[in-house]
Amino acid sequence: MRTRREFLKWSAAALAGAALGRAPALKAQTDLPQGPDVWLGRVAWPWGVNVMTRPRPDGVVVRTVMPEELVVLRREIVGLGMMPHNHLWFELDDGFIYSAYVQPVRNWPQTPLTQVPPEGVWAEVYVPFVDGRAQPSPEARVLYRFYYSGVYRISEVLTLPGGAVWYRAGTEIIPNMYAPAEAFRLITPDEITPLAPEVADKRLVVDLSRQTITAYEGRAEVYRAPIASGAQFFGEDGRTLVGGTGLGQRFIWQKRLSRQMQGGTRESGWDLPGVAWVSYFASNGEALHSTYWHNDFGRPKSRGCINLKPADAKWLFRWTNPPVAYNPGDIIVSWENRGTLVDIRVES
Repeated sequence: MRTRREFLKWSAAALAGAALGRAPALKAQTDLPQGPDVWLGRVAWPWGVNVMTRPRPDGVVVRTVMPEELVVLRREIVGLGMMPHNHLWFELDDGFIYSAYVQPVRNWPQTPLTQVPPEGVWAEVYVPFVDGRAQPSPEARVLYRFYYSGVYRISEVLTLPGGAVWYRAGTEIIPNMYAPAEAFRLITPDEITPLAPEVADKRLVVDLSRQTITAYEGRAEVYRAPIASGAQFFGEDGRTLVGGTGLGQRFIWQKRLSRQMQGGTRESGWDLPGVAWVSYFASNGEALHSTYWHNDFGRPKSRGCINLKPADAKWLFRWTNPPVAYNPGDIIVSWENRGTLVDIRVES
């Protein structure tokens, strides 16, 4: 019988598109292009995705790309979506793939650090994925798969026999995991410096009907992004709708550069390490945060949080109050010092 953590990890793997038993080895990435101008797509849909001859559902199926497989993205195309909220497709060399099912990822291995300070550094995964292992060895047991844009604390640099450099990378729950150093990009302190710190009147408006988040300075809109808010589902009685994201005015009270998010039940849970740019606005754990397990924005999808694309989550993390110091990388404030207003509403 599986333990609760094993059930959570299994569910998280399904959410991230990692069909157990099919996940390809990291070496499969070496055949794909690398560098700053390359965008790949990782299939993040548990049942695979069809490549079509046209960017629309009535195209002819060229082939099926399975979970965790990678494709080279050439450009974005507006077609006719599989779902009405999203009409964006990615063009490949041999057809088109629906964007909601594919996480855009970098494949840009980095030069490893030679050492880190005692307090460690923060780094983000800069390849499609890399396995976090129990020991610094490619033969060691895999604890988690780390996905592109996930953020981890790097606390040690190790040189293996043969010269390969690995990091000890971890979360607040599991601090000791190991992975090849080239898979991580260093996040520097200047990357999290506050944006527009001189502006006193900041607020966020989350529109659940349009599935957007908008940042205002006074009456001026300064940023807008698509979201995936909390979805509703039937509760234990099979009749009552539960879930969703709560309405009303909240204030940001805690922020973290990274969080290992766990929750749910044995049958339907999640265990997601390295969730980045987290801003909590409710005591029940609802937060703004980055998302690596789907690319399906514009409709309710989460268990209550506001899912964001990585770049959007990072911008909002820097713009909102309270500011966060690089070390320790998290902050909790009192009600008297509460952060930016988050106004969650349903607009007609």
